[in-house]
Amino acid sequence: MNDSTIAFRAKEQLGKFLGKVFTHFSRPKQKFLADMLYGIQASGDTQLSSIMRAINDDPAMRHAVEKRLSRNVSDEDIGDEVDKAILAEGSRHVRDDSLILVDPTEIRKEFGLRMEHVTMVRDASRSSKEGREVLVHGYHGCMAVACQNGRRKTVPLALKLWSSRAPGHLGENDEVVKLITTIMAATGGKGTIVYDRGGDRPAFYRAFIENGWDFIVRMTGRNVLSWHGLHEIHWLARQCTMRHHHHVDFDSHGKECSVQISFGAMPVRLPMHPEKELHMVVVKGFGNDPMMLLTSLPVNGSFESMWRVVEGYLTRWRIEETIRFVKQAYGFENIRVLSYRGIRNMASIVLATAYFASAWLGRHVKREVLAEHLKSLSQRLGKVPEFANYAIADGLKRAFTRFGKWCRKIIDPEPEPTENDLLEFLPGFRDLFAADIL
Repeated sequence: MNDSTIAFRAKEQLGKFLGKVFTHFSRPKQKFLADMLYGIQASGDTQLSSIMRAINDDPAMRHAVEKRLSRNVSDEDIGDEVDKAILAEGSRHVRDDSLILVDPTEIRKEFGLRMEHVTMVRDASRSSKEGREVLVHGYHGCMAVACQNGRRKTVPLALKLWSSRAPGHLGENDEVVKLITTIMAATGGKGTIVYDRGGDRPAFYRAFIENGWDFIVRMTGRNVLSWHGLHEIHWLARQCTMRHHHHVDFDSHGKECSVQISFGAMPVRLPMHPEKELHMVVVKGFGNDPMMLLTSLPVNGSFESMWRVVEGYLTRWRIEETIRFVKQAYGFENIRVLSYRGIRNMASIVLATAYFASAWLGRHVKREVLAEHLKSLSQRLGKVPEFANYAIADGLKRAFTRFGKWCRKIIDPEPEPTENDLLEFLPGFRDLFAADIL
C-alpha cells in the first residue's frame, strides 16, 4: 500500500467513524466535527487558526472559516453530545474484567488571564521537579480510559475540564463522581475503577460502595477497622505477612527498570462503611515505604487474587501515558477560545480525536492493517513502542497534510463484517482451515 493509498484510506476511515459514532447528529454538526477532527489531527494543535489552515487553503476564505469554527465550538449542546456518543461507543469495549482508569489532570494557561473563569491549578510537572507546590492559571480536568489488566492499549471514555470559579461549581469531588457515575451507567456497572492517591477520599468510597462498583485505590493515610479495632494503615502494613514475591519490569521516564517486589493482604473495613468487607494489599519493593492498595475485589490469599490487584494498579500508568499523549500530540494546552463553554467543548472534541487514533483504528481487521501502515508512515527512526498512539498520530498527520487535500465526506454506517467478509479480505486465509471447521 503506497503513501497516497494510506492517506485515502485514513480519510475514508475518518468519514466512517463520523458516520457511525455521530450518526444521530445533524449534517452541519457532522461537518463541523469532520473539520475539527481532521484539522486537529493534521495540525497537531487545538488553535482554531491552525485547524483553519489545515482544512482550507484558500486565503480569501480563511477568516470566514475561522469564524464558523469559533461559532460552532461554543455551541451549548455539542460538547455533551460528543461525550455521550464517544462513551456509548467506547463502553462497548468494556468487559467485566476491564479496568476503568481515572486520573485528574489540568491545562495550564499562564498567560490566558482574560479567559472566562480561569482559575489557579497545580502544575504537576513543575511541582514534582522543583519539590514544591507550583500554582499557575489554568483549568482543572479529569480523564478516564478503559484498559485490560496488564495491557497497553487504551480506550478513551471521558475527558472533562472545569473551573472552580464557574457558577454552580460544587467542588472537585462532585465533578469526578459525576464523571465516574456517567461512565459506570454506560457500561452497566462493568469494570473495576482504578484511582491513584487522589482517590483516597470518603466521598469516593461512599460512591463506590453504595453503588456496588469494584475499585482499586492507593491509600495515603487513614484509620481502618481490623483485628477488632481501629488501626492506622501504616502500622497495619508493617504487620502484614508478605506471602508472595514477583519480578516486575517497567519503564520509568524512558528508562527500563527492574525490581523484585513482595506483597500480602489483610481484610479491613472503613469506619464510615463498617458493613462492607474490603482488603488492603500491601506491596513492598517500589520504595522505602510500602504501597497500600484498598480494593473491593475478592482476595483469598492466593497469588492470582493478589497479583490481579497489584497488576491492576500498575496498569494505571496507562492513563498517564494517554494524558501525556493528548497534550503532546494534539496541543491540548494550546486552546485559544475565550468562552468557558468553548473550552469545555474543545476537551470533548479532543477526546473524539484521541478515540479515533487510539481506539477506532486497530479495533477491526481492516483498520488494524491501516494502523500498521500508518505506523510505518510516521517514519520512526527506532522501533515503534508498544504504546503506539504517538506513531499512529504522526502517521495520520503526515498522511493528512502531504497526500491530497481535505475532502469532507461523511460515510453512512455500514453493517458489521461477517465471517465470510473477513475471509475474503485476507487472501489465502480460507485455505488454512478445513471446510468443515468453517
